Amino acid sequence: MEVYIVTLLLIFIFGFLDLRLKLNDSQRNWLVFFLYFIIVIQIGLRWETGSDWLPYLENFQNTDEYSTVLINALIGYEIGYGTFAFFIKKLFDSYSVFLFIHALIFYWGIFRMAQKYSPYFFISILFFYATNLGMVGSNRQLLAIIICLYSLVYVFERKPFKFLVVIGVACLFHTTAFLFGIYYFLNRNFKTITVVLVLIISFVIGKTGLPFLMFSKLGGLFGELAASKIIAYSEGAKDVLAESSLSVFGLIKRLLFIAIFTYYYSFLSKKLSYYKVLYNGYVFGMVIYFLFASSLLILVNRGSLYFNIMESLLISCQFLVFSKRSDKAYVFFVLLLLSIVILFQSIAAYPELFDPYKGLFYNVNFKREMF
Repeated sequence: MEVYIVTLLLIFIFGFLDLRLKLNDSQRNWLVFFLYFIIVIQIGLRWETGSDWLPYLENFQNTDEYSTVLINALIGYEIGYGTFAFFIKKLFDSYSVFLFIHALIFYWGIFRMAQKYSPYFFISILFFYATNLGMVGSNRQLLAIIICLYSLVYVFERKPFKFLVVIGVACLFHTTAFLFGIYYFLNRNFKTITVVLVLIISFVIGKTGLPFLMFSKLGGLFGELAASKIIAYSEGAKDVLAESSLSVFGLIKRLLFIAIFTYYYSFLSKKLSYYKVLYNGYVFGMVIYFLFASSLLILVNRGSLYFNIMESLLISCQFLVFSKRSDKAYVFFVLLLLSIVILFQSIAAYPELFDPYKGLFYNVNFKREMF
């Protein structure tokens, strides 16, 4: 875990300097570039580290002809991702090069997002790194997320056709990207009472068997295979929830954050034109969480990711309510401590896939038991 903790501390130091000192644009850009370089090296040069390691490795190694891409598209590897992997395989024939290019693209998108929609860049990156470490290895969906985030500009410009085209491209990398389409309808203000009622109703329904029953029926419409997968996901959710205490920790964290985000909504939505979209997206993610955390964890982990990603941006926005730099620094330190806890929680479902970190030049002799 030392690699991840040191990375958090490094981000914190950069953020602390940015809060306490009046860094000019050049100084800040150098820190941003250095941090980007460090994270890309860490994630891009990992080996036997991260979720879904074997499936993606074998998929890359077996993609020798484009016909394989077309066949794999029928069994879950979307054609956009397959084409992307195929060209890198043909050019370099190295999974490590693929991972490095993947990291370059993904974190370039994340950094651009933070620079565009975050008042305090390093605060967003600190929280994003801690919250989403457990998603490292989800190659297809991470690329889809970056494409989806790019589409936000068309939400603000109210250009539905361009927005749908970009979402369509994202779906070529992970079909769940269609969920991001809801953002086009979130660029508006909702009454607080409406938000509260929707969350309460979602929570109550989630504690019943209705969400699982609904998806079982939908799965049945697509055949026995789809239905059996839903049942398997449900059974797997019970084990993971019991082991990681996701239901308790996740509920407390989300309730705390949504209370803070809502309390300062009026103030921040006036200062930041994009705040309402970030806020509404996060609320929609909470609806998914409340509905399916007790039955279909796969939807929480995959489906709500397009909305939970707004959490790191919203956290950064809250620092605008503090007028003194010293107050911001103190709260940032508390956020660091919380981020360390969240980092452990992020990988709690499969800690053996991440701890210890193994890369091409670090812990090279370590062999994970699963391999």
